Amino acid sequence: MNSVYLNAVTRWMSVLLPKIRPLLYNNGGPVITVQVENEYGSYKACDHDYTSYLRDIFRQYLGDNVALFMTDCNGPHYLECGTTKGAYSTVDFGIKTNITEAFSYQRMYAPHGPLVNSEFYPGWLDLWGNNHAKVSTSDIIETLDEMLSTGVNVNIYMFFGGTNFGFTSGADPDYQPQPTSYDYDAPISEAGDITSKYLAIRALIGKYFPLPSTTMPGNNTKKAYGSVQLSFKQSLLSYIKSHSPYCETLMYPKRFEELGQNQAFVVYSTVLKDPEVQGKVLDLSGIRDRAYVLLGEKSIGTAYRANSSSIKLTIEAPGNQETQLNIIVENMGRLNFGDNLFDTKGLISNITLNGQILSNWAMCISGSLFDEAPANLTINKFQDFDPNAPNIYSGNFSVTDKVPSDTFLLPTTISNGYWEKGIAYINKYNLGRYWPVMGPQVTLYTPGIWLNPSTTNSITMIELQSSPYGSKQTCSIELVDYPILDKPTLFSERLLFKRQRQ
Repeated sequence: MNSVYLNAVTRWMSVLLPKIRPLLYNNGGPVITVQVENEYGSYKACDHDYTSYLRDIFRQYLGDNVALFMTDCNGPHYLECGTTKGAYSTVDFGIKTNITEAFSYQRMYAPHGPLVNSEFYPGWLDLWGNNHAKVSTSDIIETLDEMLSTGVNVNIYMFFGGTNFGFTSGADPDYQPQPTSYDYDAPISEAGDITSKYLAIRALIGKYFPLPSTTMPGNNTKKAYGSVQLSFKQSLLSYIKSHSPYCETLMYPKRFEELGQNQAFVVYSTVLKDPEVQGKVLDLSGIRDRAYVLLGEKSIGTAYRANSSSIKLTIEAPGNQETQLNIIVENMGRLNFGDNLFDTKGLISNITLNGQILSNWAMCISGSLFDEAPANLTINKFQDFDPNAPNIYSGNFSVTDKVPSDTFLLPTTISNGYWEKGIAYINKYNLGRYWPVMGPQVTLYTPGIWLNPSTTNSITMIELQSSPYGSKQTCSIELVDYPILDKPTLFSERLLFKRQRQ
């Protein structure tokens, strides 16, 4: 067992679990059972000492009078490693599953007690560049009806997916980052709306159980606040360098974690011995996750760990006189499934130029600068503006409503097309990442509660690749009253429901 990891788990549980104990059903609260681990059988480790250790922590803080459980995929090889004595074994699966076979596997490890599908999937998560995951309502109803007719217990995951605001979205292995929306094609939408899928599930449940007599709430009003004019304020490079809470210079680059940076960005800078770099190859094989490469303030390209053809960048800079090489590295989300969860960020190996290792790196972290909208911007001269470099833009708009409505930020401009990739803010709030050119998500859900009523509001965009400005100083985005989560993409459908053992 990993003592560093377990020490962190123990510290966390020693704070969390005492807060849960008063909420247990036997103490008059709503919590009827507590899950110890999640799909541990999908990992190679298969360490029963670890799962027993976790079980004992839960017992220590919650007592013996609570039902603990584990959940794993429906297969003997998953349950073999995912179970532990003293925690009830359950399975999870989605539509078109042979439920008799699935629950037979549960019975191998839970010979007595209820049959439980602890994660029945009415949808699935999205990945950037993949088609929006959808699961048909008719298929959901068919499988759910079969389970309910035999008296099994079902938990729907996700019933309401929600949003990965800020930098909270993760990634699937090998490295496929997840978008901001976690709508999940769930019965309740990302914006909290009741869907036709919800109504169908409710009607089916009514065949087996009495439904509440209360009236279902209506959906929230959505409003199109229209076009918002934005203007260029400052390059991302100069903002981080001038506001960084910590910079360090070393012979070779450090990773985010070694610098004390968790998310967002780190700027790596070095001085080239020779400004003549035309046609030379910059090898960024050690990038985690995405690099925005600049000579001075001018973009010369990007590199992305998930695109092997981009990590060796042939420089196009004829007649260059600039010797300052700047690399803004973005953490696009940490791996949250699979055996390779030690997903460090930044430059994890040396960078070479035509085979020669580059050294003497100055590194400036962004700290918490971008947890909320960047403040205290220093307006750059417009003649220094490179629309293809990472830049910060902002603009204001008025809301006359006394109670603002939910809306959706659409990162397009009517005349010039998409904002390509970046982070958007409404007032101080980080709405999350946008990447409409990749899809499938285009809009960003914007809660009405984050808008200032009857006054001025602001939008800030950190555009990392290429704004739709071209050579213009002002441009726009739209606030619309509908989501776009299913933009067609170039990639084929991915496998739903199964994240295979790595």
